[in-house]
Amino acid sequence: MSPQIEHPMRLQNFRCAYGASLLAVCLVTASPMAAGQTPASVEPLAIAADDAPALPYDAGALRLLVPSARTGGAYALVELIEQPPYRTPAHVHPQLDESFYVLEGALALEMDGIAYRLPAGSYVDIPRGTVHSQGSADGQPVRLLTRLSPGGFEQFFLDRVELARSIGRDHHDFQQRMMEIVRRYPQWLGPAPPAEE
Repeated sequence: MSPQIEHPMRLQNFRCAYGASLLAVCLVTASPMAAGQTPASVEPLAIAADDAPALPYDAGALRLLVPSARTGGAYALVELIEQPPYRTPAHVHPQLDESFYVLEGALALEMDGIAYRLPAGSYVDIPRGTVHSQGSADGQPVRLLTRLSPGGFEQFFLDRVELARSIGRDHHDFQQRMMEIVRRYPQWLGPAPPAEE
């Protein structure tokens, strides 16, 4: 039986199985559904480990497991391997829900002012508009299965892969070029609002 993940105003079926020779087999709904609706079409999706190579980027490495083009834009699935001391600045996703399943290592997460230490096997759902930041909790790499819904924001990570091919984080132009990438995605990524006094 498929677990159902409820979000305000929508309901979507999502089921994945994992195995040694196959990274993931997922059944997905082509687009988000309103409560009470049934999926119009569900397409099986199998991604072999070799079909999603690791791509280095400024925070570590990533694997684009399921691009949003394969889900009708409903979501994208990305494996992130964040290397210490990388930690995201506090930020929000105005029109994006994000979730993490910790595969290896421990995730340090601050969400809405509350600090969490999430070891392997932990899950977190970050609804759109929620202030958060994350990185390794213990100085070791942390590997995350990241779901972005709706899809499209995976391009932000692919742009960072391209940036990492040309310059590193320690290059004097890195911050300026990284901010150029951030500005391409205002609907999906923004700074945390100023703290209330």
